[in-house]
Amino acid sequence: MKTDKLIILLAMLAIICLASHAYAENNIDYSNNSTNITFEGVEFTIPEGFGQLKDHEDYNDLGSDGSTCFYMNEAKGEIQITVISDWMGMSLDELYKDGATKTHINGHKGWNYTEDGLHYFAYVHNDNGILVGVTNETRLFEVIL
Repeated sequence: MKTDKLIILLAMLAIICLASHAYAENNIDYSNNSTNITFEGVEFTIPEGFGQLKDHEDYNDLGSDGSTCFYMNEAKGEIQITVISDWMGMSLDELYKDGATKTHINGHKGWNYTEDGLHYFAYVHNDNGILVGVTNETRLFEVIL
């Protein structure tokens, strides 16, 4: 049942991603510095030059399955962060996606895969299922703390 939720969540993210590209052009506050953020109780770093969608609340509520925030930079691409806060008791294997490879990023064991032009890393941290998607795969090492 949790796997079905994850599939639905990923499908919703793909739709949100397409909609956010059209909306984002005039709706981003860009940062001149790298910024540490806490999203849904989990810490991340947003690289210099990326901006969060001003009205991200329109895009981040996915119900009890999790929340997503978006950061964009026209030249550097996009960052999507999804935190599934009701992941207690679930294993990393629940986040497996066909074609994913098991790897480590900044001390986190997880699944790495590419879908719809984004490179994703899915992992479990402090009872949260976390999915980070980036346009440039090396950004995963910057974003994930």
